[in-house]
Amino acid sequence: MGCATGMVKYLVFLANLVFALAGLALIIIGVVFKFNYLNKVSTDGVPTEFGIAPVLTIIVGAVVFITAFFGCCGAIKESTCMLTTYAVILLSIFIVQVAIGVFTFLQVKDSNDYKNELRKGLDKAFARYDQNNKEAMEAVDATQHFLECCGIDGPQYWHFSNGSVPLSCCSGKPENCYSASPSIYHEGCVNKLFNFLEKTAKILAYVIIGIAATEILGALFGLCLASSIRNHYRRNIYA
Repeated sequence: MGCATGMVKYLVFLANLVFALAGLALIIIGVVFKFNYLNKVSTDGVPTEFGIAPVLTIIVGAVVFITAFFGCCGAIKESTCMLTTYAVILLSIFIVQVAIGVFTFLQVKDSNDYKNELRKGLDKAFARYDQNNKEAMEAVDATQHFLECCGIDGPQYWHFSNGSVPLSCCSGKPENCYSASPSIYHEGCVNKLFNFLEKTAKILAYVIIGIAATEILGALFGLCLASSIRNHYRRNIYA
């Protein structure tokens, strides 16, 4: 096998190593987002699209990781069958990603629609806070503490008789929390949650774009390596 083919072989291996790490990163992001945040917030407070997003991220990450693993094995073992299959899988995944991206772009809702959905969901959860509903109280407190927000649109949302607001509306571990407290969060949870989800979506988009670029490179290198290995075997046979 020539020097050029050997270089392509290791390039394929390294490209797939990066690809596997990217897939692993998607899995970690999906798991962290789902279990560290969504499970702490009432499912009524998050639109269906956002609830499904981390699950899809985990699935895509797993497929990416497994595919890259086979690509690495094909390069090391110099198997033309595995390399060709790997390249076809990558191209298929890339086409599916493009199709999903175009569909999502065409179906995306206006930001005001998402905010209205978030508002409706949070209204349901926050309305149960003062009804001695332990599950609802934990969900609201977790939301306010995690997002550093207070009420739907601000501290004025709460109308407790003594003028206080939930302790989760103040930073740190206060004994009491009032609208005039210096440590109170002034921004409402609707805007905070929307901004958090929007930022997370952008990060996922950048990761997926990077993975798509790696897929194309990996498929091209895989096909080139498979062709070089096939030609090398043919020369040896007819030599």
